[in-house]
Amino acid sequence: MEKGKVDFYVETGHYRLKEGDAVFIPPGMLHNAVRCEGDRKLIKYSAIVFSTEPMERCFPSASSPYFEGLGLHRPECIYTAMSGENKNKKLLSVIREILRYRKKDVTSCELTIQGLLFVCWQELYNLHLSKINSATGDNALSKDLLRSMDYMQMHYAEPLSLKQLSEISGYSESYYCHSFHDYTGATPFEYLNRIRIVKACELLSTTDKKITDIASLVGFNNISYFNRTFTKVMGATPSAYRRTK
Repeated sequence: MEKGKVDFYVETGHYRLKEGDAVFIPPGMLHNAVRCEGDRKLIKYSAIVFSTEPMERCFPSASSPYFEGLGLHRPECIYTAMSGENKNKKLLSVIREILRYRKKDVTSCELTIQGLLFVCWQELYNLHLSKINSATGDNALSKDLLRSMDYMQMHYAEPLSLKQLSEISGYSESYYCHSFHDYTGATPFEYLNRIRIVKACELLSTTDKKITDIASLVGFNNISYFNRTFTKVMGATPSAYRRTK
């Protein structure tokens, strides 16, 4: 947050951010910023969106512990770096340094930015991700579940069954459901619907397609169910969400 304050919603969580604060959101998690009720002051915030692939390529044998938590979709994976807490001082300072390069020619500062992202990630890991990683449990189990999660990401628009998803992970349906919920904090179909809603948000923001068409494109065959699910997840109807973009 560079100016003002906002109510930031990530999945079902609510965070009030003020000037100088930051929030880390793992990939694939639904999020939205809303002006605080009754506040008409100027709001300005920036987002740093990046892939961890360059970092993982640099240290392929040693990097996995640093990125294990990214596949999780539990609320505890989110980290709010509040400017009033001394422990966040270095992390927030690095974020501000990265933002200073946003208007420069990338060819003149690309390596510098990558270096700062390494520092940023180390701080984030030390402050938060290391604690998440220590609680993830069996690594083989994680990999089995991730296969089905990756499949959902690629085939979200198709009709998917519990039998199909559990077989991809190599588990019985009951064990798959139990393990999936322990790992992500959601049922397989709650997770699948989140993916579909994320894709719907992208289409609502970037196209003029009808809402009924968008619902079908992201895997919902019932417009009423799509509207209910979208409103539950995003806190606004699809049409209201589109008007804010």
